[in-house]
Amino acid sequence: MNPLPTQGAALAGAAIRPFADRSSRVIVLLALVAIMSVVDLYLTILYITHTGMNEINPLARAMMEYKSPALLGLWKVATVTLGVGILSFIRHKRSAEVGAWVACAVLGMLMNHWLHYIEEYQRITTEAVTVEAMGDPTWVHLGHPTVLTSPARSAIP
Repeated sequence: MNPLPTQGAALAGAAIRPFADRSSRVIVLLALVAIMSVVDLYLTILYITHTGMNEINPLARAMMEYKSPALLGLWKVATVTLGVGILSFIRHKRSAEVGAWVACAVLGMLMNHWLHYIEEYQRITTEAVTVEAMGDPTWVHLGHPTVLTSPARSAIP
C-alpha cells in the first residue's frame, strides 16, 4: 500500500480547510489588515518626517498635530488592535466576516493609493530637482534622469 497519495490528499485538504470555516477566514483577513496597517503606519511616518504630506483622515491629522511619530504609532496600534480584537472576539459571526472583508478591502485600496502616491512623489521630486538644477554647472547626477529615489525606496535595503 502506498501512503503517499493519502498523505498528499491530507496535506491538500489541510491547506484548504483553514478557509472553509468562517472563523479561519476572519483570522486570515484580520492578519492581512494588521500587516497592511503596519505598512500604512511605516509609510505615513516615513513621509511626514521627510517631506510632509496631506492627511485626509481628520483623526490621524489631529494625532499628527502633536508632532510625535511615537504617539502617532501608539494611536495607530491601539486603534487597529481594538478593531482587530473586536472582530476576532466575534469571529464566528457573519458580521465579523463582513467587517473583516470591508476592512481588508479598504486597506487594500489604501495600499493602492500609497503605490500611486510613491510614484507621484518620485515624479514630482525628479521634476523639482531638474528645475532646481537647470543651468547650474556644478550639478552632478549619476544615473537615469527620470529615476530618483523616494524616501520609501531609500529606506528599503
